[in-house]
This record gives sequence, structure tokens and C-alpha cells, in this order.
Amino acid sequence: MGLTEKPALTSGECKWKDLSRKEVEPAPLKKISFHKPKRTGRLDRQLPETVRSRSSSTARATVLTDDDIKELQIIAPGAAVLTSLENSDTDTASDTDTEEHSNLPEPLTVLFDGTLRELSPQELQVKSEDTFHRLKNKLQPHQCERLEFVTRQQSSSKDWQTYRAGRITSTRFYRVATADNISNTYLSEIMQYNHTQLNVPSVQWGKSMEETARQAYTSLMVENHQDFSVSSCGLMVRPSEPHLGSSPDGMVRCTCCGKGLVEIKCPYKYRDGLQGSAEDRQFCLDKSFSLKNSHPYYYQTQLHMFVSDVSYCDFVLWTRNEVIVERILKNAEFLQENLPKAQHAFISTVLPEILTRRHDPSLRAQSVCKICERPDFGKTINCARCNCHFHYSCAQIKRKSATWLCRECQNN
Repeated sequence: MGLTEKPALTSGECKWKDLSRKEVEPAPLKKISFHKPKRTGRLDRQLPETVRSRSSSTARATVLTDDDIKELQIIAPGAAVLTSLENSDTDTASDTDTEEHSNLPEPLTVLFDGTLRELSPQELQVKSEDTFHRLKNKLQPHQCERLEFVTRQQSSSKDWQTYRAGRITSTRFYRVATADNISNTYLSEIMQYNHTQLNVPSVQWGKSMEETARQAYTSLMVENHQDFSVSSCGLMVRPSEPHLGSSPDGMVRCTCCGKGLVEIKCPYKYRDGLQGSAEDRQFCLDKSFSLKNSHPYYYQTQLHMFVSDVSYCDFVLWTRNEVIVERILKNAEFLQENLPKAQHAFISTVLPEILTRRHDPSLRAQSVCKICERPDFGKTINCARCNCHFHYSCAQIKRKSATWLCRECQNN
């Protein structure tokens, strides 16, 4: 049952080999062809046009540079494919990172010199003034252009954070220009000693709605301006004013008005509309919905324009029910009055702190090991007599003792 009378191929010895074997005549090597035989038949169906054109294309694949990747990150920061691409902002970048940063200026924080702490206040002030004048002659335009480009991700950029430290930026211009002196707390903010990302609702709201506000602003402007466009921009520094910095929300261009800037605000307090804002003395707009020239935002837009060397900045205030756009023009008289105040504050207070970092909590809180002269880390011990600090490894001890004496004190 189920069997045929025809014997199976495997019933005999190596019978299956006979079916595939071809008779081959022996020949010299030079007469034997080792090429694969060509297919004589043709496919019954044609490949789709898109497939055929793609397979026959001779175009070379485009190699993405760091600049290309950064532009893509600006346009679509949440794109999954970008997480697999490395650029100079990642920890894995090496050669490209070195090449890119060779074209950047040095951050102000490299001016720190611990030995300057020994200077008297008068000597330190002289040193500060001399350093400032050297800075003004050191910064090159191409370095500033490169810095602006690599920091276009702003708060998401490590370089943006690094190069803002120690600078009087547009958001700090008001307090520096209007205060009689800079408090140690605010000085620490300028130096970014305790820099943390604010997670308060007002800040998160402003960040999350900025792009929506930008699109609403763009839709309004394209109706009345020829070839209007808005592009991202990073930290801007003016070569002749190295102590100042500015990070507008966008660079504006159109053929009718030329180049300008845009600063966008999305107030959390008035996120649903401006009802009641006229009675709010702290609000940035007056009763005619114009930006108050005494408000920090006005100082911010003015420093934007000065650092970027443009003549106007569009101030945009967005709520769920309104979009207010006011073109702020550069106020030369205002700048002439307030820029010297910022420069004086920088030379007299900020730059001395950059040079000495006297208020840096990481330096004040950490003592220095008397042997290796490095800050405390790991296990440390104090000498019971001189109270100097020592690392366990430097002191060659394994357990702490309240009566332990360093070698110098033991010998005295």
C-alpha cells in the first residue's frame, strides 16, 4: 500500500548522482570556462519603474557632515533616525569635534587663574582691566560666526551653555544695567555655578509653545512681506564686545525689510488670553499693547540688535487667543546710556570672578589635599593639629582616627 513498483533512487548505490552528472570531456585549463552560465530565459513580469530606476542609478550616496546633522536636528529634533547619527555634540565625537572646536574662540571661563586670588582688590582690578582690553583685540569675526552656527540648538547645546558662562547676555542686560551692584547670588547665576534646567510650569509652557507661536508669526508676516523667512540662530557674540552675548529666537529675512530678529514670548499667566493684563503693572505690554521700554524684554531686544548689528527685532507675544507682533527698532540713545553700565559691571565685578572664581561653590566647598594639592574626593582625613586635609591614599592610611597627625606635625 502506498508503494510503487518503480525502485527508489536510493535503493541502489549512489544512483542519485547519475541524474545531475553531465558528461565532460577533459581539456587543458586554458580551454575550460569557469564562468557561471547565463540565464537564457526572461522574467515574465517587469520590475516596477521606481525599482528599475533606483537599481540602475549611478548617483553616489551623499555623506552627511556634522553641519548637515545639526541642521536636521534643528529642523526635526525628535526624529528617531538622528539618534543613531553621531556628531560633534556627542560624547563619541573625536577628530571632527577637535577640528570643529579649533575654529571656536576660547570660552571666558578659561581665564581662571587660582594664583590671582592672592592679589589685593586694587591689583585684581588692574588685572581685570588689562584682561578686558586684551579680550577686545583677540576675538575674530569668523570665530563668532562659527560659534553662532554650532550653538543653534541653544539650551540643548553644550557649547551654548559653556560660552554663555561669564557673559552678560540679553536676558541679564536689564538687571546688570539697572542695579547699583551685582549681588553674589546673581553673580553665581552669570557664572552658571549652579546651572540647572528650570522645570517650572512657566518655563516649560514657553518652550513647548514657542514653535506654535513661530508658525503663527510666520503666517502673519508672509502676507505682507516679500520672500519672508525665519531661521534658527545660536549664541551671538560681537567681536568688539566679547563680554556680551545674545540668543534671539530667530533670524528674520525679507527682501522688503532686510535682515532682522524675532523674540517670542508665551506668557503662562495669560496663556488663555490677555484679559486683565492692562491692570497688571508687571506685564510687559502697556494698555495700547506696546512693549514697555522700561521692561526687561525691551532691554533684551535692544541688546539682541546691538550684538547682531541689525536695525529691528519683531517682538511676538502669543496666547491661545491672540498673536501680537510689534516691530522694535534699535534705540541708539538707549544703548548709549546702558551699554557702558554693562561694561563697567563686567570689568568691576564679573571679570574678577572669572579670573578667581572666589564664589564657585565647587572650589569653596572642596578643600585641597596638602600632599597632591588636588580637591578632596573619595576618603579624606584632617590632621588633628594643623587641620589640613589629606587623601587616604596620599597619607597612606586605611582608617580614620580622631588623633591622627600628618608627618609634618609628627616631626614638630
